Amino acid sequence: MPTGEDYKIKKKNKSIRKKLRSESSKVSNRIAAIIAQKKRRQSGKRRMCQGMCFSLPTPEDPFLDKPTNLDSKKKDKTKKTKKVEPSKGVDNLSEKGNKRKAKEDDQSNGKNQEQKRARVEKDSDKKSTKKLSTTRISKDEGCPSKFLISCLKTIQDMMHHNEAFEPGKPLFFDSWGFDFWRCYSSGKHVLETNGSCTMEQVAWIASTAVDTITNKEKEGVSFTTPYLLFLVPSQQKAIQVRSVCKPLKEFGIHTVSLHPGASIDHQIHGLKTCEPEFLVCTPDRLVELVSMEAIDISGVRSLIIDGLGSSTEGAYLESIKSIQKHISVDPHTVVFCLSDTYSSDVSSLLPTPVCRLSREESLINKK
Repeated sequence: MPTGEDYKIKKKNKSIRKKLRSESSKVSNRIAAIIAQKKRRQSGKRRMCQGMCFSLPTPEDPFLDKPTNLDSKKKDKTKKTKKVEPSKGVDNLSEKGNKRKAKEDDQSNGKNQEQKRARVEKDSDKKSTKKLSTTRISKDEGCPSKFLISCLKTIQDMMHHNEAFEPGKPLFFDSWGFDFWRCYSSGKHVLETNGSCTMEQVAWIASTAVDTITNKEKEGVSFTTPYLLFLVPSQQKAIQVRSVCKPLKEFGIHTVSLHPGASIDHQIHGLKTCEPEFLVCTPDRLVELVSMEAIDISGVRSLIIDGLGSSTEGAYLESIKSIQKHISVDPHTVVFCLSDTYSSDVSSLLPTPVCRLSREESLINKK
């Protein structure tokens, strides 16, 4: 067993080392108090494994007074489910706030409604302007209906053998026909200054009338008197015009020709058995039948006058004027005459406004 000075020195050094170890493991009294206080505050809220978990003081929270973020999910759930009952003062404030908010919402809704109404009115104005412009375009620069074109095709298919029609040329490509249709659609009366009408022109006039009759009947309008009256200077021309209109019987349009080539009794009997939509007449025979009350022409809506010239300006012109007196409505009038024979008497047959056409000019413009 060691004795003497060496033993004393070793024992002293051992006690010094033990003391140093114990002092290095100790914390300050202040820190130990803080840790104990924190443990007491959180007692019952931590799991056993969290007993040794703690945070060190920071400059922002030197005394660790701020609540910890432990179990934040549970706290959030508790916070969501917990109902806080505000006091009366808070109720009043919230009620005032709600009223103010509702008032602001009403004002904003009112402004929005005014803006929406103004926008709708603006859009409706644009639409109405667009619709008006479209109507004007369709009236002045539109195209004939498919039904009108089908009428033209029917005439051409049944008259393909007729030499009066230009071979290989469809009727709906006729430039004069389009010009006539535009004048007719815009309500303008037509003056053709190229003389007597051609069979292509008759086809366009008759097809346009059929298209109008069909549209009016769809609207509930019925016609008890002939719709179209075609006045021609001779029996031969009456037969030619009727031959062009005859294919339109497929569409329910009946055409009757009245001229001196048949007995008047036969014609009266024929008028009693059918109610024609189209009449092709020489003026003298029509005047005779009207005076006998065999036919009523008071409701004629389309009046076509053909063959006005220097040789027919006498009795022919006077018969036409007497026939016009028996028409009680204002029919759409088309007059065919030579430009050099156009006079004030001829102009009296045409109401206004008048659209001047010439088949020769239409053909030149087309070329």
